Amino acid sequence: MKFIITALVSFTFILVFSGCEKVIDVDLNDTEQKVVIEGFILHGDTVQRIRITKTQNFDESTAPPVVDNASITVIDNLGNAGTFTSVGNGWYELTNYPGFEGRTYTLTAVVDGNSYSGSSTLPAYQPLQDLYVEFYPFGTDTLISLVPAHFDQQGIANYYQFHVYVNGERDKTVYIQDDQFTDGNLVVEPLFVSDLAIGDTVRVDFFCIDKPIHTYFNQLGVNSSSQATPANPISNLNGGCVGYFSARTFDSRTIVVGQ
Repeated sequence: MKFIITALVSFTFILVFSGCEKVIDVDLNDTEQKVVIEGFILHGDTVQRIRITKTQNFDESTAPPVVDNASITVIDNLGNAGTFTSVGNGWYELTNYPGFEGRTYTLTAVVDGNSYSGSSTLPAYQPLQDLYVEFYPFGTDTLISLVPAHFDQQGIANYYQFHVYVNGERDKTVYIQDDQFTDGNLVVEPLFVSDLAIGDTVRVDFFCIDKPIHTYFNQLGVNSSSQATPANPISNLNGGCVGYFSARTFDSRTIVVGQ
């Protein structure tokens, strides 16, 4: 396991798409209000979703203010364009727009007259071949790890992300991998999830992501573990917003621990 990243945060929102939750944790180092964008083009899904909110001061405990009046478009490198429609509470949807492997998608969002944009390339689809558990004696205890097995595409740099749900509840840890030492092989790197127990129902969602998104989450991990003042990770969106835009593939498996 190369990275197990928990982002220490001052702002959190949850994205739900294709039955999945997605948690973005953004460290905010000043009181200047910024636009927060989190958007996806998901392979295998014809309905794409984006959420836009604004940041809050650290001591504010209310839900983040949402943005429902943005203008959002996306276009791929072949010229296929689409316009997102607001569906309320900061959410925007684009229907009948499937994500395709190898295409680069460029998102543009205009909020209060300010334009934000960014691009992401959808990697080749790789299925999750298997999901099983391993047990490790640790003193008087036993550590339980999840092992999502998947093949790595040989000869190119590949990047992966996992979401873990235990008994229907999202584990907010963010897990990422790369293929620096596993190029072209079956990857069986364990994910160590806190407090797993026999009988737990666990779902692992598996995403192939591009390098900028891997870098984004890697920086979140470095920031959270550093003793220095954290900095916002570098987004692949420009214009001064926070968040990111990710074109990605998706697969999922569910198991019961101990069965």
